[in-house]
Amino acid sequence: MPSAGIIAASILSTMKRLFTTDSTTHVASVELWVLMTTLLLVVRFLLDCFGPWYMEKVMAMTIQVIEILNYSMVHYTMGLMQLSAKRVNDYFQVWAVLLVTLQYSVKTVRPYHRSKQIPLLDLMSSFWAANLIRMQTFFRLRIPLWLIWSLNAIRIIAYFASSDRAVTINRENTRLVSDYMRYEHTLGPSGDSDNSDDEFRMQSYKYLVYGEDLVLHDAQQERRTESAQYRIRLDPDNKKLFTLEKIWNVGDGSGRLLGGTKDTGNQLKDVCLSFSLYKLLRRRFYNLPIHEAGQEKTRRLVFDYILQENTNNYERAFRVTNVELSFVQDLFYSKHAAMVAEGFPARKMLMSLSLVVATGYLAYPVRYIPQRIDQADKSIITHGVTVTRIIVGLILAKELSEIYLYVFSQWNKVLMVCMYTKHRYWRHPAVEAAMRMVFWFIRGKWDQKIFQYNLLTSCSHIRKKSPRRIKLESEVETAILESFKGLQKHPERLESYFLNAFRSKEPLMQQLTWATELEADTHRVLVWHIATCFCEIHFSDDVDKLKVLPLKNRLLAKKSTTPEDVWPHYLTAVSLSNYCAYLLTKALVPDNGIVVTNVLNAVRKEVFRATYRFFSQSMEDVYRNIKKIPNAQSKESEGVVTQEGEAPESSAIYEQVAVMAIDEEDPNGTVGGDINSSITNDQVPNTEDTTKGDDDIHNSITQMGAKLGKQLIETYEEDRVGLWRDLAVFWTGFLLHLAASTRAAKHKTRLAGKGELITHLWVLLSHAGFLGNIKHGQTLLDLEDLDDVDPLS
Repeated sequence: MPSAGIIAASILSTMKRLFTTDSTTHVASVELWVLMTTLLLVVRFLLDCFGPWYMEKVMAMTIQVIEILNYSMVHYTMGLMQLSAKRVNDYFQVWAVLLVTLQYSVKTVRPYHRSKQIPLLDLMSSFWAANLIRMQTFFRLRIPLWLIWSLNAIRIIAYFASSDRAVTINRENTRLVSDYMRYEHTLGPSGDSDNSDDEFRMQSYKYLVYGEDLVLHDAQQERRTESAQYRIRLDPDNKKLFTLEKIWNVGDGSGRLLGGTKDTGNQLKDVCLSFSLYKLLRRRFYNLPIHEAGQEKTRRLVFDYILQENTNNYERAFRVTNVELSFVQDLFYSKHAAMVAEGFPARKMLMSLSLVVATGYLAYPVRYIPQRIDQADKSIITHGVTVTRIIVGLILAKELSEIYLYVFSQWNKVLMVCMYTKHRYWRHPAVEAAMRMVFWFIRGKWDQKIFQYNLLTSCSHIRKKSPRRIKLESEVETAILESFKGLQKHPERLESYFLNAFRSKEPLMQQLTWATELEADTHRVLVWHIATCFCEIHFSDDVDKLKVLPLKNRLLAKKSTTPEDVWPHYLTAVSLSNYCAYLLTKALVPDNGIVVTNVLNAVRKEVFRATYRFFSQSMEDVYRNIKKIPNAQSKESEGVVTQEGEAPESSAIYEQVAVMAIDEEDPNGTVGGDINSSITNDQVPNTEDTTKGDDDIHNSITQMGAKLGKQLIETYEEDRVGLWRDLAVFWTGFLLHLAASTRAAKHKTRLAGKGELITHLWVLLSHAGFLGNIKHGQTLLDLEDLDDVDPLS
C-alpha cells in the first residue's frame, strides 16, 4: 500500500508541474480535463473492441460507470471552457468539436439496439459545440471545424435511421429464410438429394447466402398477381439472389480465386457456408420452425462435408462453426449486422475517410492559436498545441480502425465472394490479389481452449482455485467428433451414451444403472466427475508427491510417464470431465440455473468437509478420505470422515471453515462469477443442512461419486486401458447430450466471451437435425413482432 501511495503522489505531482490550476474555477485546468476525458473515451473504445464483455457482471458494471463518466466529463469540460477564460478562445472551440466527435465515434462496435437509445444526448452535445464555434474563430480553423461538426452530426442522424432499417431488414430476412426452407429441398436437382446413395455435391444445396432482401420487392409483386398465395416464394435462379449452389459452381469453373488449387480446403467458400448456416441458426434464438431438421439432406451436409476427415483431422468442423458463431455474436453484441444490413457500408466509410482528412488537417493550423489568444489565457493553457495533436492522433487512429473493421469484417468477405460470383470483371488478377489480402485473416472468436475445473482439488482447500484454460488437444477433438459421426448411423446414442460406453461390460452396466437414473443432468455430471477424479488419483503414480494447493485444476498424469495406449483415452476422459464440471459453474447445462448453483455449492461444501486437512494435504490424503466415504457409517456427532488415529473434529469448526471457503471464492456463494451470481447465501443450502438427516455426507452426491469410482476401479483394476477408453466414450457422448439438451438462450449468454466448446457442438447438432423442431403453434405471423424482440433480454 505505501508503494501505491507513492505512485499516486508522484502522478499528482507530475500533473501539477505540467498543468496549472485554473485561478477562476480553482480546479484543474481545462486542458487537463480535456486530456483525461479523451483518454477515458479511448478506454471505452478499447473495451468495446476487445469485448463483448456485457454478460460479465463486473465488466458490465465497469462499462456502465465509464459510459456515465464519459458523458458527465464531456459536458463538465465544455461547461468549464465557458467559465475559465474571459472569452471562449480557439483552443476551446477545437477541443469542444473533437471531444463531441470522439464521444460518438467510440461507439463503433456497440450494439445498435443499445446505442440507438442515446442519440439525443449526442446531438445535444453536438449543438453545444456548435454554439462554441459560432462565437468566433479564424478562417483556417472555421472550415475544418464546421466540416468535422457537420460530418459528426450527419453520422448521428444517419445511424439512428439506419438502425431502424436494420431491424426491419433483419425481421424480413428471418421470415424469408424460415419460409424458404419449407420448400428448398424441392428446388431443382436438390430435390433428389435425400437419396443416400447419391454422390454428395455442395451444388445440390440452394441455401440462401445473400440477396433475399433485394428480391423481396419482386417477390411481393409476384404474390399480388397470383391467386391468394399466402407465402412469398423465392426463385433461387434470380440473379440478385446468391446461394451455395452458385458459389460452388464458380469454384469448380473459371473462378481462379475460388478454385480447388487456389482455395485450399475451400476456406473462402466456407465463409459463405458459415454465413448461410448462421441465417438458419438464428431461428433458434427466435423460436422459429426448423423445417429441414428431419431431412437426410440436412444431415449429409454436416457428416459428408463439414465433418469430412482430412489431413488436419476435423479442422473444417470448428472452422465453420467458428465463423458462424462470430456472425451470431455480431448480431447480438455489436453493430456489424446493422452496418452491412443494406450491403457494404460505402457511405459510412466515405464519411470516416472525410473525417480523417478534415481532422488530420486540423493539426496544422492549431500552431497559430498561441499567437491569437489573450495573454491571461496563456498562463492557464501551457500545452495547448500538444494536447490538441494528441486528440487528433487518437481520432485518426480510431477512424482508421473503424475503416479496417469495415473492410476486413467477415460480413464484407461474404459480400466480396458474392460479387465475385456475379461479376466476371471481379475475376481480374489484380482484383483477386486484393481479395486474397482481405481474406488473409479468416477466423472467428474461439481460440480452441476449454476451461478445467476439478472439484476435488478446487474444494479441498480454503484457498480459491479458479478454472484454468487449456488447449483442446487434437486427441480430444478427434474423440468428440468421432463420437459425433457415430450419431449418423446411431442417432439413439445421443440419449444412450451410458450403454454405448459400457456395453462390453454387461455385469458392470447392471451395477451402475443407478448412476444414470439420477434426478437431473447436474447430479449426473457431479457423480461421474467425482468418480473420474477418484479413478485419476488411484491410477496416478505420483499421487503421494502431489500437493493439492499448487495443482490449479490440471491433469495429474503427464504424457511422458503415461503409456502411449492409455494417454489419448485418459486425456479425453479427464479433460472433458473437468470441462463438464466447469460448465456447472456457469450453469451452462440443461437444468435451471438456480438449481445448478444450489446443488453445486452443496457438493462443494461436502467435498471440502470430507477432504480438508489444512495446508499440508496431498492428493493421497484426498484419495484416502474419499475412499472411506462409501464404507463409512453415519455418525450423529460428526460431520466429517476422520483419518485413522485422529481425534474427531467438531462439526461446528468444519461448518465455519466450509463457509469461509465458499465466501472467499465469491460473496454470493457462486464459482467464478457465473450468470447466476445474483443468488444470495440465503438461497444456498447451509453446512448444517448438508451434514444431518437425508443430506448427510454418507448419503449424498459425494458419497455416490466415491461409490461409483470404487466400482469402476474394482472392475477395471487389471484393465487400465479399458477403463480410460470406456470413460472417454462416456464423456464424449455425455457432452454431446448436454449440448443438445441445453436451451439456445443459455448458449447465447456465452457468446459474449470467446465461445465455448459445448456451443460449437450445439451448432453442429442443430444443423445435423438432432435438436428437432420447435412447437408448430408459432406461425410466421409472429415474425412481424421480431423488431420488438431483444435478443439480450
